[in-house]
Amino acid sequence: MKKTSLGGAAITLAVLAMLAACTTVGPDFKAPASNAPAAFKSASGPATPALGRDWWTLFNDPQLNALELHALADSPALAAAAARTERARALLAAAGADASPRLSADGSAQQFRTSREVATAPVVAGQRRALQDTQFSGQATLGWELDFWGRVKRQSEAAQAQLEANTLDAEAARVLLSADVASAWLQLRSLDDEARILAAALQGRRDALRVVQTRYDAGATTDLDLQRARTELANAQADSAELARRRTLAENGLALLTGQAPAALRVAVSQQVLPLVPAVAAGLPADVLQRRPDVAQSLALLHAASAQIGVAEGAFYPSIRLTGAAGLASSDLGTLISAPARLFNIGPSISLSLLDGGRNTANLRAAQATQTEALANFRQRLLVALREVDDALADLAHRHDIAAAQQRALDAAGKLAQVARTRYEQGASSYLEVTDAERSQLAAARALSQTRAAQWAGTVQLVKALGGGWGG
Repeated sequence: MKKTSLGGAAITLAVLAMLAACTTVGPDFKAPASNAPAAFKSASGPATPALGRDWWTLFNDPQLNALELHALADSPALAAAAARTERARALLAAAGADASPRLSADGSAQQFRTSREVATAPVVAGQRRALQDTQFSGQATLGWELDFWGRVKRQSEAAQAQLEANTLDAEAARVLLSADVASAWLQLRSLDDEARILAAALQGRRDALRVVQTRYDAGATTDLDLQRARTELANAQADSAELARRRTLAENGLALLTGQAPAALRVAVSQQVLPLVPAVAAGLPADVLQRRPDVAQSLALLHAASAQIGVAEGAFYPSIRLTGAAGLASSDLGTLISAPARLFNIGPSISLSLLDGGRNTANLRAAQATQTEALANFRQRLLVALREVDDALADLAHRHDIAAAQQRALDAAGKLAQVARTRYEQGASSYLEVTDAERSQLAAARALSQTRAAQWAGTVQLVKALGGGWGG
């Protein structure tokens, strides 16, 4: 009869386990529609595949390539993001452990004596007696929660989604770091380009001062013209010193991004003109979800929040556990390992919270509100991503027109300066006319250089807005 009862219990538990695999509380996650437009407002040209993971090679600069690799290898920010991912992976393993049986073992050896001065003391021959004995025992206990309602399944699902979110957070950190390194490097290149222009202007100011000084010594010009020439030379020298200051600070910032002390990084000054920026096509708005790790991360967080609703709902249902224990117990160590010393117990248990002061209901409402917030955050993040791409595209398009106009202004300013110098040398005008013309020429040259640098920076911003080659 006992064997029949145990067999029936085993069959019942097996049926419950099979039913548990078919029952899951909470909503099944479904990614919301992105409702992305068919094309970017400022896009031009055909759609292209995602950028390569090492997208900075588009700039074709070995120095930038080396800096990017150094940053990816030594950046503390990336190391911290990787640690967060490992923590999420460990939490996922811990959540999955609830779905597995738990086995524990314990043993004891104790000597005891009871008081004979208590009412429950045994009476022998009319007198209360104390009991004294030694007890040895060893026992193994097995416990397994049958995930009948799918609570543990949802808990593992939430942990898996959280792990994905942390992994995407590390990818987002990589995108941000690589874009920041490229931006810092481009800032150095643009400052070098502007310094090259100023160096040429500075040499021109020195040559002009010598000419004015010669004419002044010969009585062919006034002291006012001489002071103007000296002023322009000093202004050019001050501007050069200011650029050197800004370059040092930019180089220090680049050292931080690459995980180095400022003294450890020396970036050689470039004497080359900034080349034309490489073309980067934006593709389709729908691709942003796959290209941007931060958007994908917000979707993973939404998934985790949805799974937590199932975890909260599971608290309303009974918890069913299968528990069993087997071991040995004896008052004599010599007979501990023997058939008569065996003991065991096995059977299912069920528990259900009947009165909790509204705790479970409040937890469910909180989980539902968290999911609503996560959905709103996802939609907001997607809108921000689409705007950032369109902003970058519009910026590049307008910068192209600005650069073309500034090139025409520079050409005209160069001709004006040449005419002004000729007129001054012929005595047809004062040096003020030369000063104004050369100022205009220098301002136009620096403005064009800064616009070209802005085009490069805009290209980096476009790449960053597209996800920086993540998944490419």
